[in-house]
Parts: sequence; structure tokens; C-alpha cells
Amino acid sequence: MNEKQIIKKLQKGDLNALKGVWDEHSKPMLNLAFRMVLDRDQAEDILMDVFVQIPEAIRKFRGESSLSTWLYMLTKNACLMKLRSDKVHLKIETDRHAEIEERAIGRSEKTDAVLEKEALSYGLSILTPDQRSLLWLKDAEGLDIKTLTEMYNAPEGTLKARLSRARAQVRQVLEKETTYA
Repeated sequence: MNEKQIIKKLQKGDLNALKGVWDEHSKPMLNLAFRMVLDRDQAEDILMDVFVQIPEAIRKFRGESSLSTWLYMLTKNACLMKLRSDKVHLKIETDRHAEIEERAIGRSEKTDAVLEKEALSYGLSILTPDQRSLLWLKDAEGLDIKTLTEMYNAPEGTLKARLSRARAQVRQVLEKETTYA
């Protein structure tokens, strides 16, 4: 079944089509939600909320973007609304930062890999949710810049600048972590 057929079935309320969308798109949508809110339970709740919204929201789908791009936009917007409603402000986890430094004392290849992963997670956690989602969609999910311009409703140059700044921030944190480790 092609995308247009799936959309038509969704617009008619076909639950099998919705299940097919779940099977194909829920995992990348969950990954995006988790990268934005940094909490697995909240990400799962957001994913469920988005899938509850799909049968109603699909009626307004204009077909100007692909279904997957539209689903990413729904997910991104739901995450931003959740973060705003909870008034979540990411804070630097000083305890976790100290723990990473303490672990660095007894280093091995395994602890180096763990430290690098934790440093990367820490680096991503200091980005805004919008920066994290943009970086995740571009670098991890492999979306092209044209698709991202549709999702973020922003010019290509603006998104490239945002990506560059986000990467620089993460790189700066990673350089500090390797300096201290």
C-alpha cells in the first residue's frame, strides 16, 4: 500500500491503517520524543498522545509533506507543548558530572566508552529541546535539510546555522569532558 492510500484509509478512520503507521513509524517517533524530553516514560506518553491525535489530525493533512515528516512534526510539537506545560527547565546535573569525573580515575577501554557515551548524553542534555530534536533528526535519523525546512518552517540557512551551533555546543562539552577525564 502506498502512502496516499494509507492517508486516505486513515482519513476514513481505518484502524488497520493506524496500526500499520504504528508498526512503521512509532520507533523513530519515540526516539525523537525521548531525545527531546530526556525521559522514557514521558516520551512514551507523548507517543501515545500523538497516536490518539492522528485520526482527527489526519483530516487536516494537506499532503504538502510526506507522512513521516508530518508525524515527526506532530511528535516535535507534542514534545514542545509538554515541556512548556510542565515548565521543564533542563539543569546541569552537577552530581552526574562529578560521578563521570570519579569514574575516570579507574580507566580502561570499557570505562572510556562508557565515559564517552555519558559525556555525549550530557552534551546533548544542555541543548534546548528544539536544538536536540533538530540535531537528532538530521544526524541520527538522516533527514535531509529540505525535509527539516518543512518541519521547522525555517529557511535552509537558518537551520544550517542552528545545526552548526548545536554541534559546536556538544563538541565543546565533549572537549571539556575529555580534558577532565
